[in-house]
Amino acid sequence: MVRSLLVTQDKGGVGKSLVVRALAEAVPEAPIVEIDSSQRLVELEGRTTFFPMRADRSEIERTGGRASRAEFDKVIDAIANATAPTIIDVGANTGRSLLSVLSDIASELEGAGVEVGVLTVVTNEPGALAEAPKLMKLAAPWSAARFVLENRLRGPVDPKELKLIAAGAPISVLEAHILEDAAGSILQDLGLVAIPNLDGAALTQAHGLALGARIRRDLVSLRANAMEAVRTPAEWLVGG
Repeated sequence: MVRSLLVTQDKGGVGKSLVVRALAEAVPEAPIVEIDSSQRLVELEGRTTFFPMRADRSEIERTGGRASRAEFDKVIDAIANATAPTIIDVGANTGRSLLSVLSDIASELEGAGVEVGVLTVVTNEPGALAEAPKLMKLAAPWSAARFVLENRLRGPVDPKELKLIAAGAPISVLEAHILEDAAGSILQDLGLVAIPNLDGAALTQAHGLALGARIRRDLVSLRANAMEAVRTPAEWLVGG
């Protein structure tokens, strides 16, 4: 069986791309499928297959997901034809529709030798808290491979609410990180993959010794903590 891990959250701005990048660092041999309106994981281009999604959310909901079914055909074929553990970055406003389609063909996927896992990212925001239980419910066909990651960038989620969302799935935590503006720019432009090779001398020359050292420490710490937060789903992905 080849495993594919979907990273989902229909609310945007929850740090889902950071989670995907952390998984890409934790499982460096895994190819990545990116499903979104525009390509974001540009620094991972050599590992990424991009599928643009264009179906309007209101039309998807009005038709019960039928408007998006054809759009997912190539994505589903990519999942079915995968030959290595694969990370699937599911863009905002796409998770519910994709999971609905995948759940309908869960037995066919299993018959094709595909094992699906779902990692839902949760933040302390009304939109994210509202979407997470719906995504977890749609992932019910893969109840043994559901995961929740609490990203505390907006503060911690109420533990009781988080437990209800997880519904027995493992929960991991990514603590909030304070980044210097320059560190945030590096992360945005280069992702996590560039952090181990940051040039300390170049940072010192550009920002001074103190600030340059803080930038590097901030980024190294964020990368390590993000990779630790995705440890459990990453281990599942590679069969651990």
